[in-house]
Amino acid sequence: MKSLKDFNNERREVWHTSSTNEPVGNDIECPECGEELFDSNPDLTLTSYPPQKNVHCDKCNYTGYRIK
Repeated sequence: MKSLKDFNNERREVWHTSSTNEPVGNDIECPECGEELFDSNPDLTLTSYPPQKNVHCDKCNYTGYRIK
């Protein structure tokens, strides 16, 4: 069996190499202009209840939150 430390180190390495944290389209319509919203930081989930993600619109600069 792996130790917790070894397991976490391996997962961190995989996560760091596969994650760019660049904005990603989420197929949700912007409430202001109707264009597609983007998850601003896909790797970040807010610890609210319920959990949420920051979203934004590139076209009209709308910002808000969506439920994860």
